[in-house]
Amino acid sequence: MKIPYVVSPNTRIAYSTCEQMKDSAGEINRRIMAEDFEWDENLTPAPLAYLACVALSRVFHRINPLPSILQKDVDELMDLYPDDIPLKHSVPYIKDEQYWIRSYHSKFSLCRDVEVVDWKEKYLSKYLQDYLENANPDVFIEEDAAELAQLVSPYIKKLVIEQLNVVRQPEPSIPLDDDKVEDVCPFSVPKVYDHIPLEPVLRNLRNLEEISLIFGMNNVEESYLPRYFKFSLEDCDSLCGGLKELQRLRVFRINRSNLDCSKAKLLLQNLVKISSIEELDFNHCRIGDYGMKALAGFIMIHKNLRIVRIANNCFKEVGVQGIAYALQMKPAAPLQLLDCSLNFFSVESASKLAAALVRCKEKPQTLILNSCGFHGDSAEKIVGLLSLNRGLTRLDMAANNLSGAAEKTLIISLEKNRKMLKLDFRGTHISTETQARVDELLERNRELMHVKVESSEEIPPLYLDEPEYLVWEYNPDNPHHIPGKYPPRIPQV
Repeated sequence: MKIPYVVSPNTRIAYSTCEQMKDSAGEINRRIMAEDFEWDENLTPAPLAYLACVALSRVFHRINPLPSILQKDVDELMDLYPDDIPLKHSVPYIKDEQYWIRSYHSKFSLCRDVEVVDWKEKYLSKYLQDYLENANPDVFIEEDAAELAQLVSPYIKKLVIEQLNVVRQPEPSIPLDDDKVEDVCPFSVPKVYDHIPLEPVLRNLRNLEEISLIFGMNNVEESYLPRYFKFSLEDCDSLCGGLKELQRLRVFRINRSNLDCSKAKLLLQNLVKISSIEELDFNHCRIGDYGMKALAGFIMIHKNLRIVRIANNCFKEVGVQGIAYALQMKPAAPLQLLDCSLNFFSVESASKLAAALVRCKEKPQTLILNSCGFHGDSAEKIVGLLSLNRGLTRLDMAANNLSGAAEKTLIISLEKNRKMLKLDFRGTHISTETQARVDELLERNRELMHVKVESSEEIPPLYLDEPEYLVWEYNPDNPHHIPGKYPPRIPQV
């Protein structure tokens, strides 16, 4: 590649000749500047090879010289090719990073991405995203979309769609006969919520590893309509049809969409067949108790699921009970992170979740419960589980109320816990003294990370083959029981 691409501008400036040296008697009459890579511009005519490259750059759609010319000429052509060559000509043949960098910044000038490993992959992924987000569902041609997806499929591993347009709502018919009575009210027309079909696109992206979807529209301003954000069963069927071919998928996200229980169950029935799934993200949807029970069944069956995000949904005690039951099953998905933020937890829900986290001592390692309405007994139950749970290393409970008895239980439980490494108690109304004590105990745990600690009466070992003792301590049917305040352990005879 040319010197400007290999040697950074900062390096060239650092090693450039100073102005005083250029004005010296020995340098002032020098005509050839070896350190100036553009010294011959406007002084000597362009070489014939350069003129040939200029001519070839104008007919790339007819002549592809790349396989039969030298690498230095290929490098020259990459700087001369226009950045708007049709993808059917550029994708199979052009591998040069500089060309794709120019194309990306030319077409998506407002996007600023850093630490890009593969610019060709980045450009094609952004191109497909822009094509799908701005497609008109009324005139959408599935064959063209499938052809584009098949062309870019070898290079795309991540697909992000931040909006999808909906089908234009049909207008009521106008009666031609004056004597005929017909309903012309706009609200009498059958509602249409369908977006563009994703099946012809997804079934051709066989190398896809991550999907992030939002069934909604951005920047609607005064033209807002509720139907812009609907997620119909037809949309779900089309999405599920494309998921059948994605056997390398690791991350699946649907955010800020009208994903309810029935559609969530249909999605999970198709996702459970993909053994490579490691993360499910359903933040800011409308999944209720029935959908949470389906997700619990997914956790029980799947063996590779690591991360589950279900923040800001509509589930209550029944949904929490389903998730809690799935956490206790063995074998089940080895969860590492569970995010239930922005969901209201009652005392009963807190009791069921605390009981599950005591019984399953290995999973999850991170629990996020930000802004879940914990206060009083419910807050005391959650912080009290730290006295028995040995799997959690991080607990986020920001924007809850941990004042009062929960604050005392927190210190008692954390003193018996040697595994907790990070706690987020921002906006929980705890005192400065309590926060200082929590920081001190966390620092103690970090120092003990690589130190083997023997079991003692203060920190009783937990085993899954002793369910009676744990169930008696964390009885989900007894919401008045406060964890962390239990009698001494009595061995059975």
